[in-house]
Amino acid sequence: MFKVSQEMRLNTQAATSAATSVSSSSGSGLDGNSPEEGGIFGRYQRTPDADAYPSETPRVYVAPELTDAGKVQLLHFPSGAVRVNTPLGFIIKRNGVKGNFEVRVEGPSGQPIQPVRQQQLDPERFQIDCQLAAGAGLYKVHIKCNSVTLPRSPFIIVAIAGAPESIEGKPASSSVPTLDSDASRVQSRGLGLSHVSLVERNEFTVDCGQAGSNMLLVGVLGQRGPSEEVVVRHLGRGIHRVTYRVCDPGDYILVVKWGEEHVPGSPFSLSAD
Repeated sequence: MFKVSQEMRLNTQAATSAATSVSSSSGSGLDGNSPEEGGIFGRYQRTPDADAYPSETPRVYVAPELTDAGKVQLLHFPSGAVRVNTPLGFIIKRNGVKGNFEVRVEGPSGQPIQPVRQQQLDPERFQIDCQLAAGAGLYKVHIKCNSVTLPRSPFIIVAIAGAPESIEGKPASSSVPTLDSDASRVQSRGLGLSHVSLVERNEFTVDCGQAGSNMLLVGVLGQRGPSEEVVVRHLGRGIHRVTYRVCDPGDYILVVKWGEEHVPGSPFSLSAD
């Protein structure tokens, strides 16, 4: 856009060709051999009103970031049937894939389930929570990253109706039945109670031979959720061998219960380097 006066040259060659003969007959005009023939120099003013250049606001188009959705993993996603009105929770692990995740859950009727809560646990993992409260049937979980659908999405969850099974017409209790046991008499020993290895399976033994009758319950919880593997094997005479494996460095809590009571030392605080 020209806002001030500028030196310009106007090409008038086509316009003056017809006037050459008129100039010659009258005996006046430009010299045909002049180097400036066909052009007129001068100083001209170009005003904004006469400007023919477009004045629209330029448009900027942003393309989405390239996404390899096949690298994304789902952790702790339900593999079997679940009961209605129970919470649904799982973890999305991005594995280096950058971008935003969109999670949508559809009920058996096709209506979206609300709310679907998304919580960032760390730069690599997101916790997804919602409630399966739309009745029994098939629930579909649609997951996208940067508008790219994950492979095998939508993921299917089967929800069944009914209360927990009962015995002799009485509702079953979710708690461990009270038995004649004494958790204070349980003895535990092994390197797995004080040190966590990221390379090999961690192991310790629990002796419940003098603690009466009950069930041994073991769990390992880290900053990113439960341990990937916990195995409890009864060797006989009340002695149990426990092995577990973790993959991420950080702090862990090891819980060992005899029935509903903690054994001596439980919960154990551990750290994996």
